[in-house]
Amino acid sequence: MKFSFCSRFLFFACISFHSVAQTSIKWGTDYWQDYTNYDGSGFYNELIHKIFPEPEYIVEVHYYPWKRSVKNVLQGNIDMTGAMHKSERLYHSERPVLIDTVVMVSRVEDALTLDSLDNKLGAYRSGYEDMVFYPYLKEATMGMEVEDSYKGLTLLAMNKIDFYVGAESLVRLALNERDDRSEYEISKLGSFKLYWSFALNKHGLALKTVFDERLDTLREQGVLAALYRKYGLIMPF
Repeated sequence: MKFSFCSRFLFFACISFHSVAQTSIKWGTDYWQDYTNYDGSGFYNELIHKIFPEPEYIVEVHYYPWKRSVKNVLQGNIDMTGAMHKSERLYHSERPVLIDTVVMVSRVEDALTLDSLDNKLGAYRSGYEDMVFYPYLKEATMGMEVEDSYKGLTLLAMNKIDFYVGAESLVRLALNERDDRSEYEISKLGSFKLYWSFALNKHGLALKTVFDERLDTLREQGVLAALYRKYGLIMPF
């Protein structure tokens, strides 16, 4: 009888221990095709679940427009988001998780260059004006927000805008689904590094520390390189 009681005690003690040991994470993100798909697939989804695996971590994914994701992590309403430029108002991963090229898409017939954008109307993905638009173009350039690269290319095809600026990886995904992709010209404007970002609090710092350590471990094991190859991305380190 004593053995039975002890066994039950240890069993429930183990359950209690594992319950306490679990770490809950609130991740806020926009939707990006092949990065944060709603079904849980995509590069960022796979990366995060390799770094913060169950049952040790419980990751709650909250989909927001990009500006709202950034606002929520700045306010500490969520624990992390990514990927973004470094800011003194957040903790960031030691290494960038993505290096991408900023490109401008225009119609071949227009042959636009950076020196011929006066009085031209451009577009960029909502929330990206400080990441891929104004840093690479003249401040006087006119820009408007659109939902995503697909919407931007559609407006370009309809002559509603003169050019679209975005991250090359996302632009090419959208172009590849268009039958008229040969009618567009891509010009490279520059490149940028993006980091995983955490709330500026104790929990955020703890998550950043784990992220950095496990990212290095995955790199040493070759798991990280395989994940980048799977999605046709270049590992930035």
